[in-house]
Amino acid sequence: METPIWQAEDVQDWLRNQNACPCPALALYRSDWGAIVTDPGLMSVPVDDHLVHRGDGVFETLLCEAGAVYNLDAHVKRLRTSAAAIHLEVPWTDPELRNIILDTFRASEAPRSLGRVLAGRGPGGFSVDPEESTGPSLYVVVYPSKPPFMESHPEGAKLITSRIPPKSGGLATVKTCNYIPNALAKREATLAGADFALGVDAEGFLTESATENLATIPGPGVINIAPATHHLAGTTLTRVAEMMQGEGWTVTEEPIRPDQLFEMDEVWIVGTTAYVTMAVMFDGKPLFAGPHALDWMDRLQEDIQTNPALRDRV
Repeated sequence: METPIWQAEDVQDWLRNQNACPCPALALYRSDWGAIVTDPGLMSVPVDDHLVHRGDGVFETLLCEAGAVYNLDAHVKRLRTSAAAIHLEVPWTDPELRNIILDTFRASEAPRSLGRVLAGRGPGGFSVDPEESTGPSLYVVVYPSKPPFMESHPEGAKLITSRIPPKSGGLATVKTCNYIPNALAKREATLAGADFALGVDAEGFLTESATENLATIPGPGVINIAPATHHLAGTTLTRVAEMMQGEGWTVTEEPIRPDQLFEMDEVWIVGTTAYVTMAVMFDGKPLFAGPHALDWMDRLQEDIQTNPALRDRV
């Protein structure tokens, strides 16, 4: 049977006859349009954008809760840092980026959601050569957010050691759109019946999970963060550490080997979607579970919902 070749009217008829599009997105901004759409059937990106077929781009994921985007400036700053690391031009000013992001969240009409900001090399061809692109691209997509991990898993999280080699060199500390190791690590955790898989670098130290950071409580009043030398520094963990330091906690950055997790008072997974999550199992063996993870989960959520300095209303 010969594959049909559709014209524009065929695609439009197909879109009109769909009762519901499987795409869960609520709003999409495209820089080549300079506009936002809220119909999932209209959401697309150019197939020749190097972001699509080469993963040549950078991104950030932002949280909107209680009608405001949290910690926006930190995400915009990291987006620019990531872009500079791969020599990607982001010609939009910070105020322009902020307006586009907030307008897209606003168009979604969702009081609680996530937003993915993607800056790409842009369309222009299908080779690997960045010079082929005609100019940079920007996409912002807003989609529904699940509740914090501990709300749906009050018993805590199960961790495993990942067998997937983490990214090497400087790319490990840059938030690029090449997330194959992360995707494979998440698949690995799911197949093992675990929630998060922790990477291990060439020196035998733990790095991060697929999209979240690792932190430990080695003793009273101390939080230790795995140094971001072979993984991405997290905006949420940075904020939690700032809050804890303000409450008199000592913040250290020491590398952690897998077997050391069993010596810790608590083991945390921290991220934009995980918030502060208490780990209770690692490679099938129990971890100590203390009271601080739940306490700082609540404190972080309060900061997200009420801190006027870090909330941009939509």
